[in-house]
Amino acid sequence: MPISVLLRNLGKLTTNSVLEPRGSEVAIVCEKLRNEKLLKKGRIHPFHILVALETYKAGHGSRGKLWWRPDEDILEALDASFYKAFKTLEPTGKRFVIAVDVSASMTQKVLGSVLNASTVAAVMCMVVARTEKDSHIVAFSHEMVPCPVTADMTLPQVLVNMKYIPVGTTDCSLPMVWALKTQTVADVFIVFTDNETFAGNTPPAMALREYREKMGIPAKLIVCGMTSHGFTIADPDDRGMLDICGFDTGALDVIRNFTLDLI
Repeated sequence: MPISVLLRNLGKLTTNSVLEPRGSEVAIVCEKLRNEKLLKKGRIHPFHILVALETYKAGHGSRGKLWWRPDEDILEALDASFYKAFKTLEPTGKRFVIAVDVSASMTQKVLGSVLNASTVAAVMCMVVARTEKDSHIVAFSHEMVPCPVTADMTLPQVLVNMKYIPVGTTDCSLPMVWALKTQTVADVFIVFTDNETFAGNTPPAMALREYREKMGIPAKLIVCGMTSHGFTIADPDDRGMLDICGFDTGALDVIRNFTLDLI
């Protein structure tokens, strides 16, 4: 069974008693989940594993038809697999500025996912910190402030650091304003918020254009409104701007392909 299929069916296999506590099948599954070569071959992203981990830990499917008692060995293997998967990611070679909303409303569940918005944002910060050189992670506070995420941090550590940043308004123009002011070089700006896409004095499209002109870089802007059913930040005539509502595994491919000019 391919590892991507295995991740989606851990609950079902446990429900059907294929995976019994301390059983040989559990040992085989755990070995697969910890196998870096299989993770790379299956192109498994840490996000995929975290979704599988949180779903399995819950003990039931999203529709409530299947129920199971989570196996501790499998939970441990999934946790280890989550961190191993970062090592298999291919860097884009782009310079990122990731801007994160740290407001309390980020605890809401993301559309299309079992994860909440702050967890998704934290994972994406970890991806950039571990794979992309010359990138910066900032948070919306009284102004844009550094969000301390390093390559050796665990997910709980990143979430704690985000939690202690004083909350500010999610003005999607501010990352470009900050980058221009600090002369920070960026190919791609990504905003992670729930559904708060407040527009301040300067429209984001205008701030992006000004950054491009003054820095001489054809920078792009992606805004992820992870709990939003619809918002408009991107200028429809600007191919370098993208709005994403919700966040699922498909969004990972969209972000990567947009970053690499493949779409």
